[in-house]
Amino acid sequence: MTKLKVVFSVDSTGFDKDITEEITIPNDVCLYCLHDKDNRLKNEVKTALEYLGYDFTFFFQLMKVYTL
Repeated sequence: MTKLKVVFSVDSTGFDKDITEEITIPNDVCLYCLHDKDNRLKNEVKTALEYLGYDFTFFFQLMKVYTL
């Protein structure tokens, strides 16, 4: 398991404070591939946060990712 601390925003106006959460990414999950058009790391972080109960229907901005 890979533990990460992520900072993200759910407010497109930028007025709300950024949110910090600790998440876990399972082993054997590829987080970067040269041939991808999408950002795998962002997608995996978003999926982990959705699992924690966040709803990103309207906006999601990943700001920072730290390893723990």
